[in-house]
Amino acid sequence: MAVLCIGEMLIDFIGEGVGTIDTVKSFKKEAGGCVANVACVTQKLGHKSYLLTSLGQDGFGDFLENTLKKEDVDCKYVSRKGDSFTPLAFVSLDETGDRSFSFYFKGSSALRISKEDVEKVDLSEINAIHFASIAIQEESKDSHHLLLKKAKEAGVLISFDVNLRFNLWDDHKVYLETIKEFLPYVDVIKVADNELEFLTGTTDINVALEKDFKHLKVVLYTKGEHGAEVYYKDKKVVTTTPDIKAVDTTGAGDAFAGSFLSKLLNQKNIDDISTEELAEMSAFATNYASLTTTKTGAISSYLTEEEYKALI
Repeated sequence: MAVLCIGEMLIDFIGEGVGTIDTVKSFKKEAGGCVANVACVTQKLGHKSYLLTSLGQDGFGDFLENTLKKEDVDCKYVSRKGDSFTPLAFVSLDETGDRSFSFYFKGSSALRISKEDVEKVDLSEINAIHFASIAIQEESKDSHHLLLKKAKEAGVLISFDVNLRFNLWDDHKVYLETIKEFLPYVDVIKVADNELEFLTGTTDINVALEKDFKHLKVVLYTKGEHGAEVYYKDKKVVTTTPDIKAVDTTGAGDAFAGSFLSKLLNQKNIDDISTEELAEMSAFATNYASLTTTKTGAISSYLTEEEYKALI
């Protein structure tokens, strides 16, 4: 099975030690970006993965492209834009490993994915597409629409991570309206408990399931250290996180989305999944995501199936 992720890849400068952006004295450079992370997870877990993104023609872009190649993610849909820059994120961590972000993103290469870039995609070799809310703006917005419209018509499974980043959007009303433009394409959604009210107007997941999410195949409702709830047709599975010490939660949500998507694609028929199968897939995603928080960084913390089995 093959997965195409469209959106941003960026440099995560992760603060060393506990503190805020203004108090941390040094930062460690890591490869990251929500959809790039998912591409690396699905590749680690045995699927052919592609990333459709744009990087600057700079040293940071070189580092990220080399990271993808090291992770065996196919780079044939990665473009380089000489008149733009590779996006950066500075990340500070608190005592629980939770994060605060400061971005250099507006006008970056991630928002310069072109329709020409999309036209190069051969959808006949793609089984699933994954995207998120960060790069559905500027030039990249229309490119997302073009790809997802074609994918929907071709019957390709479409996965979406809400992954709200308010400081990347000037107008939060426009942000919400833009996300809602894309929801009709989506089959699988990952939404966190602290994102639900902004997206749906309610804090009650059951209300959202009946109103906003009723057209979806799968809803992944993540609750951080409190586990997750997974909804599929009339089935519901609740998971709990293992007892571990979180060091850095960067990329953990992407690990959940990518690992669940990987297991979903392993199903013989995604329109007929038993409660037992759903429970196994959900537990795997929860445990997989949790284990990644025991190391710093996103992509550098992701596990193969064999590495996962050795730890769980």
